[in-house]
Amino acid sequence: MGLPHDRSHLLWTDAPTARFIESIDRWTKTIMDDDPSGALAIPIIQTAAKIIAKESGILAGRPVLNRLFANNCHNSHLKWNISEGDEFQVGDVILTIEADGTEILSVERAAMNLITRMSGIATKTSKWVKILDEVAIAATRKTLWGVLDKWAVHVGGGLTHRLDRSDAPMIKENDFALSTFSLNEQMSKAALNSDFLVIEVTSMEHALTVAREWKNNMQENETTELLTLLLDNMGPEGSLDVVRQLETEGLRDGLVLEGSGGVQTSELDRWSNSGMDVVSSGALTMDSSPIDMTMLMEADR
Repeated sequence: MGLPHDRSHLLWTDAPTARFIESIDRWTKTIMDDDPSGALAIPIIQTAAKIIAKESGILAGRPVLNRLFANNCHNSHLKWNISEGDEFQVGDVILTIEADGTEILSVERAAMNLITRMSGIATKTSKWVKILDEVAIAATRKTLWGVLDKWAVHVGGGLTHRLDRSDAPMIKENDFALSTFSLNEQMSKAALNSDFLVIEVTSMEHALTVAREWKNNMQENETTELLTLLLDNMGPEGSLDVVRQLETEGLRDGLVLEGSGGVQTSELDRWSNSGMDVVSSGALTMDSSPIDMTMLMEADR
C-alpha cells in the first residue's frame, strides 16, 4: 500500500523543485547572515578543500551544498565522491572543492553545519528504517530547518509527512471542539481538497467513532480514498489493541494507521509489531546527532 506520507515528489523530480530551491536559499542565507565569516581580508589564493568523514554515516545535503557554493563561490568546482543517500566510512573524502580560498572560508562553517546535520538525520532515519522493517517511519512537522530536515529524512529512507499545514489537512481535538460541522461534514470537506487527510485520535473510543464515520463516508460518496488515522500517544500496545478492534468490527479497510507520540529508539521493536502502517516521530529531526566531519584546505601554489 502506497502511503500518502511520502511528499518527496514536492521536493524533487529530475532536479530540485522550486519549493526545495527556495527553502535551500532561505536557510543558507539565514545561516550565512548569522555568521559573516567572509568579512576578514585574506589574500586571494586558489585552494583545494576536502570534506573528510570522521565517523561513518549516510550522506545527505549534496543539493544544498551545490547551491551554497554556486551562490557564494565564483568559478568553484565540486567533486563528489559519495552519492546522496550512500554510506561513507571514517576517512572517506566526501567532497573536494576547488575555489578561491577566501570564498571557501566564507562558507566553510555554513557548509559544515549543513552537511553534518543533514547526514546525521539521514543516518538515524536509516537505522530506524532497518529496525522497524515493514512499518514505515515518517518525520513530523517538528523540525529545526524545515524542508531541509524533511529532505534528510527522505534520503535516509523515511517519509517526509506533511511539508506544511496546507499540504494535508489534519483534524485534531481542537478542530472537533471548535467546528460547527459534524465529523462527517468535516471529513467530506477536507477530503475534497487533498489526497492526504489525517485525523488525530487519542483513545480507543475516539478511533472507533472516526473509523465508523469514515466507512459511512466511503459508502455514501462511493470513494476509495484513504484516511490516515493518527493514534496519538497510545503506545505500541495500545495501538495494537485498536488495530484488533478495527479488524473485529470490519473497519480496517480504507485506513492508513499511524502511531505517534514519544517514539524512541528503545521502543522500535515493539512498534514493528504494533500493526501500524507508519510510525511518525519528531525525534528524527529534533534529536539526531550531527555526523563528525572536517574540512581541510590546501593552497594551490
